[in-house]
Amino acid sequence: MTKWLTYPSNLLAACAMAGIAFVVLAVVADVFMRYVFNAPFQGTWDIVRLGFAVIVWGPMALGALKGSHIAMTYLLDKYPRLPRLGADLIISLVTTGMLGLVSWRLVVLGMTLEATGTDTGVLKIPYAPFVYFAAAACAVMTLVFLAGIPETVGKMRKEPGAVGEIQKEPEALEKIEKMKGSSV
Repeated sequence: MTKWLTYPSNLLAACAMAGIAFVVLAVVADVFMRYVFNAPFQGTWDIVRLGFAVIVWGPMALGALKGSHIAMTYLLDKYPRLPRLGADLIISLVTTGMLGLVSWRLVVLGMTLEATGTDTGVLKIPYAPFVYFAAAACAVMTLVFLAGIPETVGKMRKEPGAVGEIQKEPEALEKIEKMKGSSV
């Protein structure tokens, strides 16, 4: 399932990159027009506000897919294998539920904004498509976390070694060794 989520995650991240370029061009044009012709570009604030909706929500799914999202693993790395994997499972379940709820509420907000015709002040660009974009990005991120749950359960079912032996995964051992070496 993770392989199928790569394309929509990359597409959302590409939209974010285009959003950055668009915001930069709008701000540069506004500053240029303001200082050279004393006539600022009207609607820059509208473009920046909508652009940041795309910039913030776009790459989130890709970050979660690559595992580069923010994770506080300092304490979890010191736990034995099963408690650490159990905590990972609980975190994935809660994150999946919360992101699913946020995605659903964003769809409801988008429908409300669309029904009321709410748009930006100067350029009159409707907000609804940008809210739907955020909902789609959040839904893809939800699926990314959902796809990680079977992998975590599979790791929990593997035998950790001899009976009663606590065995840590190689990545966790490397992190612990680096921490020990840096404190000496």
